[in-house]
Amino acid sequence: MILMLDNERLQELIPNVIHEVKGETLLYNKLRPWLEQAKAWLEQHFLGDLEPEGQILCDAEKIIVYKAFAMAVPSLDLSLSPSGFTVINTDGRAPASKERVERLIASINSFVDQNLDAFVFRLYSVPAWRTSNMGQWWLATFIPNLNEVWRYRGMSSDTMTTYRIMRSHALRFEQEVEENYLGSVLDELRAQQYYLSEFTPLVSKIREAELRYIGFHMRDQKAKCPDEHEVWHLIRPVLEQMKSYPDIYTRWQAEIGHRMKPEPFKNDVKGGYYF
Repeated sequence: MILMLDNERLQELIPNVIHEVKGETLLYNKLRPWLEQAKAWLEQHFLGDLEPEGQILCDAEKIIVYKAFAMAVPSLDLSLSPSGFTVINTDGRAPASKERVERLIASINSFVDQNLDAFVFRLYSVPAWRTSNMGQWWLATFIPNLNEVWRYRGMSSDTMTTYRIMRSHALRFEQEVEENYLGSVLDELRAQQYYLSEFTPLVSKIREAELRYIGFHMRDQKAKCPDEHEVWHLIRPVLEQMKSYPDIYTRWQAEIGHRMKPEPFKNDVKGGYYF
């Protein structure tokens, strides 16, 4: 990604942060190392090789600037005055407390997280991104965005660390579902999850089951049933609802449906209870 930022654009994105006087180091120059680091982070986790344009570029710049700002705060004299972070009191300016600075960083990072979720959704509209390695990574499960991360993120975990853990549980869930219960129908429905269609209720049911599975395992819990039955109980409502979709149900029956039909009991042990 080519980052076309200058000091004027920086002031537009984070207004009322600092006003330089003649001879003072520009805000852009102070932030430059963190801007490069934030850009690399956005490319590594979201953009991949995509060169963003239009609104996606504007959103990317906003995320990069605010993430850089949050990273710079603890180690940079970046403040409302040239001498450091300050607060106004009756005597003029005083150094900002550690707690106040921590709240500022948390607030900025929260802003970054909120914009990231919308940013991922906007990337879905770019065909080149969807077919790229990065796009395929994000589209590999039924949790292709960050809007559920807040449920499981601890105080010490950042958004992407939490999402990667959630994604690993999701992949394990989907592998078992595909192998034992839905077959290739799972891939068909996963490809439908980004559009409103007749399959949306069924897709939502799968996502709900997946999130319940993730919830159990993120909290180091298990569903109240033996391990081999855990996924079955979660996916059973999906199998019931699938009967409302004749085309999919027919393909499912041909591929894997016969596994769901138990063999009739046949008692071949002669004795007092033989029948």
